[in-house]
Amino acid sequence: MLTAVAVMIGVGFLAGTLVYGDTARAAFYDDLARAARNVDASAGPDRVPFGDRSSGFAETTRRLPFDDLGTVRDTPGVARADGRMAERLSMLDGQGRLIANFGRAGWAVSTAGDASLSMFDTSEGRLPQRDGEIAVDATTAEAHGFRVGGTVSVVGPGARPVALTLVGTFDLGANKRFAGLSVAALTPADMRSIAGATGYAEIVAIAAPGVGEDQLAARMRQRLGGGTYVLDGDALRRAYAVAAAKYVDGFLVVLFAFGLVALAVSVFVIANTFAILVAQRVRELALLRCVGASRRQLFGSVVLEALVVGIVASAGGLLASAGVGWVLLVGRDALGHAVRIDRLVVSPFTVVLGLAAGTLATLAASLLPARTASRVPPMAALSAAPLEAAVPGYRRRRLFAACVLAGGGAAFVAAGTRAPGFLGVPVVFLGAIGLFGAAVIAGPFVIGRLTAWAGWLPARLFGAPARLAIEGARRNPKRVAATTGALAVGLALMSLFAVLLATTREQSERELDENFSVDYVVTGAFVAGAQAPAVPSAVVDALRGRQEFAAVAGSRSRGAQVGSRRGEVWAMQPGALDTVLRPEIMAGSVAGFGTGAAAVRGPFADAAGLAVGSRLTVQPRSGPPLSLRVVALYDDAPTAGEVLIDWSDYATAFGAAGPDSVLVKAAEGVPAETSRAAVDDAVRQEPRLQVASQAEWRAKLTETLDRQLLVFSALLGMSIVIALTGIANTLALSVLERTRESALLRALGLSRAQLRATLILEAMLMSAVGATIGTALGVLSGAAAAVGLIRQYGHGHPVVPVGQLALYAALATCAAALAALPPARRATRTSVSAAMAAD
Repeated sequence: MLTAVAVMIGVGFLAGTLVYGDTARAAFYDDLARAARNVDASAGPDRVPFGDRSSGFAETTRRLPFDDLGTVRDTPGVARADGRMAERLSMLDGQGRLIANFGRAGWAVSTAGDASLSMFDTSEGRLPQRDGEIAVDATTAEAHGFRVGGTVSVVGPGARPVALTLVGTFDLGANKRFAGLSVAALTPADMRSIAGATGYAEIVAIAAPGVGEDQLAARMRQRLGGGTYVLDGDALRRAYAVAAAKYVDGFLVVLFAFGLVALAVSVFVIANTFAILVAQRVRELALLRCVGASRRQLFGSVVLEALVVGIVASAGGLLASAGVGWVLLVGRDALGHAVRIDRLVVSPFTVVLGLAAGTLATLAASLLPARTASRVPPMAALSAAPLEAAVPGYRRRRLFAACVLAGGGAAFVAAGTRAPGFLGVPVVFLGAIGLFGAAVIAGPFVIGRLTAWAGWLPARLFGAPARLAIEGARRNPKRVAATTGALAVGLALMSLFAVLLATTREQSERELDENFSVDYVVTGAFVAGAQAPAVPSAVVDALRGRQEFAAVAGSRSRGAQVGSRRGEVWAMQPGALDTVLRPEIMAGSVAGFGTGAAAVRGPFADAAGLAVGSRLTVQPRSGPPLSLRVVALYDDAPTAGEVLIDWSDYATAFGAAGPDSVLVKAAEGVPAETSRAAVDDAVRQEPRLQVASQAEWRAKLTETLDRQLLVFSALLGMSIVIALTGIANTLALSVLERTRESALLRALGLSRAQLRATLILEAMLMSAVGATIGTALGVLSGAAAAVGLIRQYGHGHPVVPVGQLALYAALATCAAALAALPPARRATRTSVSAAMAAD
């Protein structure tokens, strides 16, 4: 039963990850592709990047003329068509303050003229039917306490508040374009008068019966002519799905790897269990040989036993996988990535893989014990002591294999530290697997000495029970090595990811503190049909006059054509590069930065083929292009812009104006509450300004990383559960194997309490040795993986969460003691006379 439990846990976790992935993927196709539901062809403005088209709308002022909707409806093969308007629109909360959408304006979308082509579902109430009505996305309504029947105000033309009647809320699904932003649904007339819509952002159509999607798209493309970009429905849905499936697939890969690890640890437990069973039944197997059983029959009996256990336990694991998949889906909510779940998806592939993996793993684990069983000599039936079949060259081959694995693993770990960025992590992971395998193979040759060292203090504190526990753990080093190896692998993986995540958390905080050195960003409200207004100079002067701030600088940014790519061009007021607001320079220098110079963000420079000394051209929407020389490459900066140019060059390209945002850095030692109060005081007279706090971002980032650590620790804890099941297996079978020995000790004067203490201490010693080996290997591998990430993305050194690792080891040791209680209790209840009687 214990062996079956180990297989069930491994298969259940493995199949559960597949159930999770299939369910999440189906939910995302339903959720994210909601805007493409029933759509057979979609037309949008040309020269818009495909990534923006995939999210439905683009950050561009290009729109399709209103007349194009009639053209699409007249296209042969179009059954129905509808136009979708979408424009930026800021919304006010109940106190009349601008809703801060991470420093960006929200969206306004038109209600559907054809209900079958609506890109959202109504959650409460209804959608606007008359001018002056509004519907708000359910997330925004809940966050700001909007109620159906109340009033919601938006920033209309001329930055004037416009009050509208809230008639309903709606659900947009997981549309990436609207993630985290306020969204309002207005009638087409209000979209023109309030949001300033000048055309359609998208025109969607349904094909007539007998007309294929690609055929319809081709006809629409021909009718609309140049200036449009037409996608068929399948291509649009794929684009929507890819936008969300990046996270799902990545998370699934990680979980699937954890499932394989859990199954691999199960193999250790299963192999150990079958080895113990064979060792206990040496005399029985030898007697079968005496009465005519062949080696092939004994080998087949053990394999058949494993096959039955594997099939039954794998089937039980599949039943448990549905629950595991559900728990993983619910766990995603803790990371802020909720998925609307309508049903669990269990595919035939999951069923086949779960059954095959569990059964084959159990069979593979039974082969060596079965081989040992077939080599039992018939004369062993006459011996009272269990015998092991000798294998010539066993020690030499095992040590050679351990050395090869250790050498190969070390080479992979070293190579992973030199690989760029995240590419080195899987390389280090492969190396870690080699090191883990070497430790398990070499275990029988070192486990005895390690157990003696671990038991040195307990032997002096607890006397005879501790010394007996040490001898019990050392008596069968192969069995103990397999058990401690399973626990070591589990703890090694937990330690590896604990080091990686702790290092990632510190690096992220360091990047925020040192490189993105801005605490507050003050921006103006969005005005329909125009650029965001400049921040009044009085506000900038007020901020600069406060002693709570170490640096204050105005900033401007706008999208432009940079060479052959679209990019965000930005500039800071003169003198800002001499303060802590300067971006982190990776190559080149910004000393003497002035007209004709540009600094480029590293990833953008790589994509555009730019380097220090290169020439680039910035082409604004109107006016002559700017020819600039790249003088520096930077990593992190106070804004998300890709190309930094001089303040005067920016004015030449985009016109002279005040800053559209102000970057503020608090002085050293000023509490966050004090600096925030100072910012609020400076902007109090300008209610249209909004303040974004980096401190809040830092807190959210740290919280997210902490949650990730907890989730991954819980997932990796599955392997710990399996390993502890192995310890329970070992102890339970060991008690049966040593029934006569325990009875003899009792007869010689060992009390029941002492015998119970002996078995519990033996389990704790095995757990302590396994935890020490696993933690050491995990810290080594995790630090190696962290070195590659630090070299690519930051600076510093790997972080080892000592307290957390110590907690893992302590919990494993305590769990081992609990696992030892049932077999210890059984041993103490066995009758001394009955146990010592001859078979």
